[in-house]
Amino acid sequence: MHPGTLQALDALLEAHPDAIDLRFARACLLEDLGRPIAAARAYADLLAREPDHRGALINAATMAYVAGRTTEALAGYRRAVRAHPDDAVAQLDLGHVLADLGASDESRACYERAIVCEPDHAIAHYALARLLDERGDPATAATHRARAFATPIVHVTPSSSATPLRVLVPIAADGGNLVTTLFFDDRTVAVTTIVAESYRAHAPLPPHDLIFNAVADADRSATALAAVAQIVAASGQPCINAPDAVRQTGRAAMAARLRELPGVVVPRTASFARAACTAEALLAAGFTFPLLLRAPGYHAGRFFVRVATPDDLAPQCETLPGDALLAIAYLDTRDASARYRKYRMLAIEGALLPLHLAVARSWKVHYFRGDNAVRAASREVEAAYLADPRDHLGAGAYRALETIRDALGLDYGGIDFTLDAAGNVVVFEANASFAIYFPDDDATASYRRPIAAAAVDAVRAMIRSRALRGRFEMREHGPLDHGEDLAPP
Repeated sequence: MHPGTLQALDALLEAHPDAIDLRFARACLLEDLGRPIAAARAYADLLAREPDHRGALINAATMAYVAGRTTEALAGYRRAVRAHPDDAVAQLDLGHVLADLGASDESRACYERAIVCEPDHAIAHYALARLLDERGDPATAATHRARAFATPIVHVTPSSSATPLRVLVPIAADGGNLVTTLFFDDRTVAVTTIVAESYRAHAPLPPHDLIFNAVADADRSATALAAVAQIVAASGQPCINAPDAVRQTGRAAMAARLRELPGVVVPRTASFARAACTAEALLAAGFTFPLLLRAPGYHAGRFFVRVATPDDLAPQCETLPGDALLAIAYLDTRDASARYRKYRMLAIEGALLPLHLAVARSWKVHYFRGDNAVRAASREVEAAYLADPRDHLGAGAYRALETIRDALGLDYGGIDFTLDAAGNVVVFEANASFAIYFPDDDATASYRRPIAAAAVDAVRAMIRSRALRGRFEMREHGPLDHGEDLAPP
């Protein structure tokens, strides 16, 4: 997708302002172009005109869920199910949120309803299998898992080019995937997405010049990463973000790897079984209150809480899903204005590229929760960081970021961090899960657009160079076992 398509849609809408299908296409395109604020407004405008529009209801709820607004997402999916009770996708998405919230009976009913609506819906079978495993019914779970992956789950996005570069993108069935929409220009690149868990050893792979591994969350997607490793071994083509490198980027594992680096501070991080996550166990492990708790495998602030006192621990644990919880030491990193800062730096093929700086009064800092949009001083400090990160952060902090990049070992990854009073880099997160989004059209955000565009351009250049290398090597050494017969089901 590219901006030219958006201009064409705008021209059509000017001539046909009441065309709902055009409005929906425009909202989807804004989302694909990494402009979530504009996309959300477009979906809301469409729903004001057609309140029961299936695609707008589901997509708007999904955007809310990805942004960590779970209550809004739940309400949106319920509204979609009420309007479209026989829609498998609406049922499935509602089931996912309910499962995260611990409403397993209602979640199971949604998954089962999705399968009634669409008996061969692979992801519904897989979701039900996971839920049944958690509920102690492995036999029935195995049946649904077998139905989920009876055939490879493949989706092809064609290119307008007669000779496109061909990229194979493995993803995980249960989420934890990098958002790659902006990375592939459909004028030059054809993308084949494959659900990694559906791949079977020795099965032929679709023709491809490059693998871009989009399975990005080591804490959530261990099974998928193992399957990606099989795909990479069978392919022999270049791979962006090797699964072995991604596998080492779980939150607790990265904290252990980075804490010995010079100029780097990493909050104490440890995993606890839910039943063992008691105040006594936390204190014995060196934690003090207040501390942070999060469910591994979630992002954008979902299922991430601050526990002020030991008495608050049990009730807060009840709000988090899963059998394991991550305890993270709380570090007070407020600046002179009593605000928290969260810098984001991308590492793309070895180059460090700043993406944004979120400033907020709350300890849970995300750009959409920050005050950059309403506070000029926050935008000024962000602009200074984006213009010259080395000068803004200081040479020592920048060197520390370079050592973190090297420890990550990823072709594409990111670092969320701040600086402490001594100028050390305090790492919040470092892994492969960092999406790129463009700011809204508001004039106050204009300084951020070239930064996002430069990051996207760097990823596209990496994809192009690696894919051309893969095509050249295949010509030099002969075709690999990339079967032409693996078509979408």
